[in-house]
Amino acid sequence: MENVIALFSASPRLRVPASSSPRPRVFASSARAARGFTLIEILVVVVILGIASAVILPQMSSRDDQRVASAARTLMADLLYAQSRSIAYQTRHYVQFNTATNSWQVMVDSGGSPGSVITHPVNGIPYVMTVGTGNLTKVALNSVSFDGNTTISFDQMGVPYSWSAGGGNVAMTAGSVVFKAGTNQLTVSIAPYSGEITTH
Repeated sequence: MENVIALFSASPRLRVPASSSPRPRVFASSARAARGFTLIEILVVVVILGIASAVILPQMSSRDDQRVASAARTLMADLLYAQSRSIAYQTRHYVQFNTATNSWQVMVDSGGSPGSVITHPVNGIPYVMTVGTGNLTKVALNSVSFDGNTTISFDQMGVPYSWSAGGGNVAMTAGSVVFKAGTNQLTVSIAPYSGEITTH
């Protein structure tokens, strides 16, 4: 027996390691799954997203159809706000347009005619909106007509009226505002009686 042990220890090919306990085998896939993402990997993803947004967003914002749609949504929100405020406060409100300055303003009633401009609920400044500048550059008020007038009002029930200095408030039969940017245009229509606001 001693000869066999001496033979194994003398042969370099059959030498038994000093530690007889086997090492646990760690699979590469489980080790990789447990370690998560490195800081470099996260930074690379952030840089790629930044480059993509820098290239794509300016192209999207330069599209005239997107600008016209944005202007139409802004006006729809303002008309709905004036209508809702008329119902909530039981006071007539007006939205008065100026095609020369590409703007409109929301006003409260003063003896049957537009009075002072109300305060914007978000930024706290007079409620005057203007297109053709900033994100809405190139957008213009192509036409505004509420039975031929440029001012619409809503009564205490939210019913739309056309207003003029000579005729006062008259129940509206047709109302529309047309935005244009380049060859793109979008119409915001206000239905009579119901005051429903749609775009087409």
